[in-house]
Amino acid sequence: MLQERLNDAAIALNYHLTQNQTPHGIFGGYAITVLGKTRETDNIDCLASITKHECITLLNGKSGFVAKPRPRQDWIQFEWSEESGEPGSPIRVKIICEMFGGAKYNMSGVQPISRSVEGRYFRKGPCCLLDPFLIFKGKVCVAASRSKSRDFEDIQWLADRYGPVIRERWREIKPRYIGFAMRRHPELEHLFGQLQVDISEAKAFVHGVPTPSAVTEPAVGEAHEGLLG
Repeated sequence: MLQERLNDAAIALNYHLTQNQTPHGIFGGYAITVLGKTRETDNIDCLASITKHECITLLNGKSGFVAKPRPRQDWIQFEWSEESGEPGSPIRVKIICEMFGGAKYNMSGVQPISRSVEGRYFRKGPCCLLDPFLIFKGKVCVAASRSKSRDFEDIQWLADRYGPVIRERWREIKPRYIGFAMRRHPELEHLFGQLQVDISEAKAFVHGVPTPSAVTEPAVGEAHEGLLG
């Protein structure tokens, strides 16, 4: 089962980063499934207080991780498979590296949460998630750059489950992300209104600004700004 394999990859990732005393937290679709939403996903996204070089040294060749280097300093992708060689496509694990040349943001003040998940290979074990608000914040930023219906569904689910903390902290999301997210997903306007977000401010911020082209790969440091900025 794919979810069990994802859980195994998350357990292995948590083990090595924790042993190295590296602050980290998973976000995105997989994190949302751990929080309780039923949805499909085939990859794991994780923010970690580490450099790309340190991350490769720490994980490559360990517990089924294989690095797939790209010419980027702010993230690195791995493929994870069971060391037993059981059949199945590798799980893609993307590590957003906090430390890189020109980095403007850091994880100080971020308080990830631990959750227990059960895999097929490693059985039950812990994984580490960013807090639900940061997962929500990351989803809004992603929704500003693409028009996938699943992004709205995830945002709605998080809002239904964590509404009070989102209402308290929504000002931590930059107005341009809120504004562009509403352009791509008009149904978000009503949802943001229920969360007491200042919709007029967000609309004013992006007024007259062309909607950015949909991107499959964010610019250097953009994921960090979306989550930590």
